[in-house]
Amino acid sequence: MDVLIIGYGSAGKRHAKILNLSKKIKNIYIKTNQKIESYGKFKFIKKINNLDPNLIVVANETYKHHSVCKFLEKKFSNKIILCEKPVFNKLYNFTPKKNKFYVTYNLRFLKCLKYIKNKINLDKVFFVEAESSSYLPLWRANIDYSKTYSAFPNKGGGVLLDMSHEIDYLKWLFKDFKISKIYKNKISNLNILSEDFALIFGHIKKNTLVKIKLTYFNKIPKRQLTICLTDGVQIYVDLLKSEIKLFTKNKKKSFRLEKYSQLETTKNMYTEILGNNFKNICSLKDGLDLLRQIKNSKKLTF
Repeated sequence: MDVLIIGYGSAGKRHAKILNLSKKIKNIYIKTNQKIESYGKFKFIKKINNLDPNLIVVANETYKHHSVCKFLEKKFSNKIILCEKPVFNKLYNFTPKKNKFYVTYNLRFLKCLKYIKNKINLDKVFFVEAESSSYLPLWRANIDYSKTYSAFPNKGGGVLLDMSHEIDYLKWLFKDFKISKIYKNKISNLNILSEDFALIFGHIKKNTLVKIKLTYFNKIPKRQLTICLTDGVQIYVDLLKSEIKLFTKNKKKSFRLEKYSQLETTKNMYTEILGNNFKNICSLKDGLDLLRQIKNSKKLTF
């Protein structure tokens, strides 16, 4: 199997590193303008030319995804094409017919979230709260954060899209989850033009409340999920530690699963993809629906 990776930033390098470990992969072609000598499975190229890869990964800047995906749909047929999240920097009308497109929301493959999805009956939920807080200047080592795409809203930056994992995994856990209102703003002293804070409100069914908080400016990273059910069950998840605290009517249970790692969750994703199992992979339809809900939600001001 041959793979083409478009873009060789932090995401492209992560995909390449993981795919290089698979015995199913023969060659990894990486389209990049960086000057790097090819070695082993890695073939660094500037043009796609006559390549015929089985799997294509779109890992360049978010604002370039749409034009690249249109090009790939025109050039290739019957390919699996994975696009880094979010699929686009804004909602586009994109309905490919020749290839199958997916979005790499890898938190779906975090063991603690898979446990919640597969082991907990979530039918009686009435309240859900999710948070992802981190410090943008520490995201990419030795790179000026103010010059990355994250700093510019027109390039797909801002917490709402850049940290949309929380929206995706809640849509995956709760099929009826809908966004209703969004507040976003630039409130810190970070040297960026994009929003560094967002509150997202939504619902799963009529009498439920979902709240998501996203930030770029917290120096103590936090990634947490709270789920409350009408039967008295409450679930508290620390995604970074992969720790679950489960309260039932009569007892409390606390345990840890595999600790969060972007590398490991991406590995878990590729295990399913290379095994031809796409059940849990975010579809293009889901990726576009996420953008559609953001676009159509009521924007709040304070």
